[in-house]
Amino acid sequence: MRILLVSHGYPPDQMAGAEVYTWSVATEQARRGHDVHVLAPAKRDGHAEHALIEEQLDGVRVHRLNQHFLGIDRLEKTYTDPEVDRVFEALLARLKPQVVHVQHTIGVSAGVLRVAKRAGVRLVMTLHDFWPHCARGQRMTQQLHLCEKVEPWRCALCVGRKRAAYFVRWLGEYPAGRVRESRGKNALAKALGFAPDTLRYLAAETWTAPILRRNAHMLDALLAADVLLSPSNFLSERFVEQGVPRERIVFSEYGMNDAPFRALAPRGPRDPAQRPVRFGFTGTLIPNKGPDLLIEAFQALPAGAATLDIFGAASGPTAAKYEAQLRALNRHPGVQFRGRFDNRRIAQILGELDVVVVPSRWWENAPLTIHESVMARLPLVTADHGGMRELGERFGNAVLFRAGDSADLTRALRRFLDEPGIWRELQPRRAVRSVSDDVDGLLALYAAT
Repeated sequence: MRILLVSHGYPPDQMAGAEVYTWSVATEQARRGHDVHVLAPAKRDGHAEHALIEEQLDGVRVHRLNQHFLGIDRLEKTYTDPEVDRVFEALLARLKPQVVHVQHTIGVSAGVLRVAKRAGVRLVMTLHDFWPHCARGQRMTQQLHLCEKVEPWRCALCVGRKRAAYFVRWLGEYPAGRVRESRGKNALAKALGFAPDTLRYLAAETWTAPILRRNAHMLDALLAADVLLSPSNFLSERFVEQGVPRERIVFSEYGMNDAPFRALAPRGPRDPAQRPVRFGFTGTLIPNKGPDLLIEAFQALPAGAATLDIFGAASGPTAAKYEAQLRALNRHPGVQFRGRFDNRRIAQILGELDVVVVPSRWWENAPLTIHESVMARLPLVTADHGGMRELGERFGNAVLFRAGDSADLTRALRRFLDEPGIWRELQPRRAVRSVSDDVDGLLALYAAT
């Protein structure tokens, strides 16, 4: 079978959860002899914007879509791009895949779903986060307000700063095409000449109008898929609330490649009296994931009784500032910042820990870190909401704490110092789904008519 997967990133360029999952599935499909292709955005200097650069990785042909996101002056351009749609249509015509499996459309275009539908290709989409109804993807504002409801007025305020930047860029680009028409006119005449277009831009791009257009456009794109897959029941319910018919969504647990964990030497039962207890965080250092919350909570643990290894790096324009803030929060000698890590080493990293901590403020839907804790047969501390609570209950290896509450997180961490029986109590009650089983299910879906 010829399969084309679409993702918002792909290793080794991006190694976050959805990208690593896509990589795992694509590699297993290729290992079975299928002709597997991936389309994913990437930045490649020396190539034209929207050019496709073909690479090979683990038997998969990866088509890197060169994207520097030039000329974005409207919210619409962040989620749909007619030029990308044309590139995708040409790629479909050339590859002629039997199935298109969309993992994510950030950095690509939601229009690829409609293009695939028009081409008559079997179309599957996996839901990984809230991007189809949240312009930030995580239903959490920059002020760390968790959006229980999708409220367009709040969305407008949330993305307002960026839309203001779009307006400034539009003003900078707009006069170039109109100044020639207004030569010889005085300043007032020129201003009056620009006013109608400026008012039209502001009317279309401010307050709730662009949010409502975006959400309607994204819902229509989602419904082009023959089937939508969700890795958690929690995530399914959020999409049903946004208008996706329940019968269109199929629960599909993430499959994981456990070979690196099976290759580790087996660990004997942990001595409850052994010190220090080694806690660990693995992931991107951003406020939504709560590393600051964890560092703050850890300060109350006695020195020498516990250590905390922070694996990961910040990203984006404020990365250095946020990492500096995290370091400034810490006064505990047991905290170590380990920096960026290669996900291919995750089994080795977890093999040197005793407890995994996932303190996210946002509703993580099915974090791979929780699956990895199960494969490493480690207990877990995680926030009591979203898919994190669902997975904690599914696998039975979690201590939950109130999301966003550093004092309650301290309480959860202390249990591993004060309760000897907790190590037996939190042994995972079941294994994670294997990537082989996941691919079996996907191939059956692909073949369905």
